[in-house]
Amino acid sequence: MQGFFMRYRFLLFLVFFTSRIFGQGASLTGIVLDATTEKPIQGVTVKLSNTTKSVGTNKEGQFSMSSMPDNWTLIFSAVGYKKQLFPMSVAQGKKVLIIRLEDEQQSLDEVVVLAPKRKKYSNKHNPTVDLIHKVIERRDENNALNAAIGNYREYEKLSMSLAIQNQKVDKSRLLKRFVFLKQGMDTLKYPGRSLVPIFMDEKIGQRQLDKAKGNTFVLLGENQSRVDQYLDEDGIDEYLDKIYGETNIYDTDVSIGNRRFLSPIATLGPSFYKYYLVDTLKEKKPWHVKIRVEPRNREDALFSGYIYIRLDGTYALDQAELSINEATNINWVRSLNIELNYVEDKAHRFFLSRGVLRIDLGIFKDGMGLFGEKVTNRSVLDSLQLSLNVKGVTGRGAENPNAINWEQTRPEKLSKLEQQAFTNIDSLKQSKSFKNLMALGSFIMSGYYGRGVIEIGSVPSFYSFNPIEGSRFKFGGNTTDAFSKTLLLEGYAAYGTRDRQWKYNLGATYSFNKQSVYKFPVKLLSVKVNKEVQVPGQDFNFIDNDNFLLSFRRGENDKMFYLQRRQVEYFQEFENHLSFKLGFFNQILSPAGILKFDHSAFRRSRDNELWTSAFTGELRWAPEEKIYQGKRYRRIINTGKPVFTLAAQIGVKGVLGGDYNYQRFIFSANKRFYGSQFGFTDAVFESGIQFGKVPYPLMIIHRANQTYSYQLNSYNLMNSMEFMSDKYTSLLLQHSFNGFFLNKIPFLKKLDLREIASVKVLYGKVDASNRYTKNFDTTPKHPSEPQLFSLNRGAYVEGSVGLSNIFKILRIDLVRRFTYLDNPGVSPWGVRAKIGVDF
Repeated sequence: MQGFFMRYRFLLFLVFFTSRIFGQGASLTGIVLDATTEKPIQGVTVKLSNTTKSVGTNKEGQFSMSSMPDNWTLIFSAVGYKKQLFPMSVAQGKKVLIIRLEDEQQSLDEVVVLAPKRKKYSNKHNPTVDLIHKVIERRDENNALNAAIGNYREYEKLSMSLAIQNQKVDKSRLLKRFVFLKQGMDTLKYPGRSLVPIFMDEKIGQRQLDKAKGNTFVLLGENQSRVDQYLDEDGIDEYLDKIYGETNIYDTDVSIGNRRFLSPIATLGPSFYKYYLVDTLKEKKPWHVKIRVEPRNREDALFSGYIYIRLDGTYALDQAELSINEATNINWVRSLNIELNYVEDKAHRFFLSRGVLRIDLGIFKDGMGLFGEKVTNRSVLDSLQLSLNVKGVTGRGAENPNAINWEQTRPEKLSKLEQQAFTNIDSLKQSKSFKNLMALGSFIMSGYYGRGVIEIGSVPSFYSFNPIEGSRFKFGGNTTDAFSKTLLLEGYAAYGTRDRQWKYNLGATYSFNKQSVYKFPVKLLSVKVNKEVQVPGQDFNFIDNDNFLLSFRRGENDKMFYLQRRQVEYFQEFENHLSFKLGFFNQILSPAGILKFDHSAFRRSRDNELWTSAFTGELRWAPEEKIYQGKRYRRIINTGKPVFTLAAQIGVKGVLGGDYNYQRFIFSANKRFYGSQFGFTDAVFESGIQFGKVPYPLMIIHRANQTYSYQLNSYNLMNSMEFMSDKYTSLLLQHSFNGFFLNKIPFLKKLDLREIASVKVLYGKVDASNRYTKNFDTTPKHPSEPQLFSLNRGAYVEGSVGLSNIFKILRIDLVRRFTYLDNPGVSPWGVRAKIGVDF
């Protein structure tokens, strides 16, 4: 019996019979499935032993036999499959008999392993592989997407349901609390599990392929029924779009979530797949061949299943039925199946006309899962206009989403489960208990609490501690959309018991787009005034600097600044993900901890104060970027596209008390490179330069991480304020192997661990003509002076190896520092951890 990764395909469409199998005269019903793909098999002969009685399975793989004797054996046989015997003793007590037949090619392959005299699989002199090479040669020519021209009517629907084991339904706390959900529960579509619909989304629009504009999709209407309205809907949509992205077998790599799966018809396909000729289909015009594909190594992230090739000289693939091998290590995925059908257009190229992607997500094999099915229908358009009954509906969020007549527009009817979703979800959203549950979920995800015009948060930062402030108490919040969608007011106050100083932040943000200040693309103006403590050179992404968990830090954490800042900034994004920022700030830096400012060298007479006024600007381009927009942050959903950023800061002396003239420019580029089953590499390049003679607090302080949390864009074994530069270049490389090695080791592969390796290299220089401070790379004359280091002796280098997907959410890295080990307070080794979910 195949493992849990193969437990659904066309079982989704089967109807179970209720007759029981007991004693003489009982009737027997059942279904016959392919043991690997879980697809029903039509035309299987089901024969009663020692008799002439036999029946055949229908197109759903179902069969039925009546008047069964007490002692019998059924014989199942079909062309291309291994014959199977099934005795009565095994079937007693079953409501429906499920038989799984093994592919005859699979059984032969097993014989090859056990019997050396059998011919070993080889690509040489293999007519099936020769045929695959012809398919590969014509692949790009047959791929309609390569033509980059055409217009398609496109319909897409995504349905998601909670998948609960049948025997656990009566014990489910969820169903006990929301009894009405049982009315829409489907117990037939997914054998062994009951499906509770929680999400339904259907879209219709036009996809245009243009050599100049690329692949664009114009949304004309959307119909939704979902339970996540209390959360960040647009961000969740982006995650779902990534997990259930378009699967095109004509691409070299098929993208699903963060994984890339090598296509069976990729150029390297014959090096990683086995191909077996199963049948020649002469009833189809033109004739087709059915080919079984299997990974050479079962643990690799590759497909198993069938592809259908035309024998009309085009050697085009126009149908595929694929699944993921149960041994494949895919995070959170318990099973995955794909059905693809291609149609020839007028230019004799093939486009995906219908695709079905089914994924069962879950942490544990027997626990509750999330079953999703995405169906895409596409047809060629003769013009740029889509003939729909549209009344001004042009995208998500339209006031009247029902302006489209969905019953007439859908290319296929909704299933009963999908229809029931609209009724059940409406009822669910009216439940007070459900509203409380969703409010709790929103609080856990965002850290903010509140349903009115004000939210209180971020709660995880209400208490923290550090050597400068001692125990830090903080309280704050912000307005919500209920107050105003276009105006956001925010603020907090904080107090340290050791330094006995108040800190605060007050800000106002106004959206010129007449919509939420968080909704892409933004066009806003923000004004902020604050006083805070700052750890020089430490950069925390997606989390408050004073989050309680960041209070635990390694080494000495006794060098900080008090920062008083007044800032105004204009920020605008464009639909093509080009954005820019323009701003101005005036700030006062004061030393904290062991730091003191030596103004005899700083050219200022103010005691322990450094005044700065600067104009800022940033230009950012992220083509085809997808984002998860949280309530107070954004997270990039990595699509493999590059992101370029150019930032500038121009310090001006004499403006509002500014002490120095300087100019700083920083360029960065990052990209993810996918390598199919070998994993992916994240590369981050950054280079910066600063002109102007300034003291060390205004130099480029390199990002050090003194917490125990692993950070990709920081140096995890560098100490705070250890290195500074006025020009630098860095390269960060991190490769995730996605279990490529560990998944081949017995016992370890059951843990579904992922291997990760990284290396970080930083080159820098301090030009003596650009600084006032003279104590770089030397022992300071006074204990209050920080010991500063340049990178003039060579590059700073650190690397790490780690394991991720521990308990599905935890990553642990062993970090090694290779250079500048003679600096004081240096640890050459360290262990860092990180919590996160990666699909």
